[in-house]
Amino acid sequence: MRAAHDGRDRAVITRRDETGAAISSVSAAWLQADMIEHLHLEPGAIVFEAGSGGNNAELLAHVTGPGGRVVSVDIDPWVVRRTRRFLTEVGSGRVTVLEADTALGALAPLVPRGGFDAGVITYSCWDIAPAWREQLAEGGRLVLPLEVGGYTRAVTFERRGHVLHARHFTCCGFVHDQGQQARAVPFASLLDGALTLRFEHGAALATAGLEKALRGPRHEAATGVIMGATNPYFGSLQLYAATTLPGFCRLAAHQGPGGGCDWHREGPRRACDRRRRLARLSDPRTDPGR
Repeated sequence: MRAAHDGRDRAVITRRDETGAAISSVSAAWLQADMIEHLHLEPGAIVFEAGSGGNNAELLAHVTGPGGRVVSVDIDPWVVRRTRRFLTEVGSGRVTVLEADTALGALAPLVPRGGFDAGVITYSCWDIAPAWREQLAEGGRLVLPLEVGGYTRAVTFERRGHVLHARHFTCCGFVHDQGQQARAVPFASLLDGALTLRFEHGAALATAGLEKALRGPRHEAATGVIMGATNPYFGSLQLYAATTLPGFCRLAAHQGPGGGCDWHREGPRRACDRRRRLARLSDPRTDPGR
């Protein structure tokens, strides 16, 4: 908790899988506050949380007050045990923690008449589970990190009838789903493992010929567009590329300078794989002070 709230606004990893990938974390304080704010919680609200940990659930319980209640669900037994232990030691007594696949929502006896006043999902997901909408009250808000083409936005939805209307979004990053809605992202390794192409839309493209292209001359073309570091439209450009360009994929380099790969400088980037050619969009700094 001290690390998560030390003023540096960072997420803190609390659990990794056997490959070293993060599967549980405490979200950055600013992001927790942003998501809770957009739930528009009232005193006495009953909230569904998918993805446990204890910290966020207790923040929800604090905002909803003595008459409020939080139902938190997680698929990982280790996370559930840890959360229950923390809540027993320092909790409000208004958070119920369950071990289950979060995509199924809460158990029927715990769903209030008329549905939950709000719901929050604390992991990245590529689709909205039907149970999250069905268990949400009319006019209730659902905030979830929705992943589109490998880019995640915490989208605030409001239920009106059978439709969820988007009201707000915030750029963010979260650990991935481990339940029935989890999906594997196809990838291809190139240049003896120095580069990885991730095909976020689920269908890998043929990479024959790309090795030769990558080892050949590189052609660069500047757009001439200069954007500020906090320009909100750059995130929209990412989504445009991910949802519009044929052959879209993401590229990551795994070797540094001198390792035989000159793609290392800017980290993961947007790429477009088309007919044995690879086009990459990068955003180099023009002035470190800007």
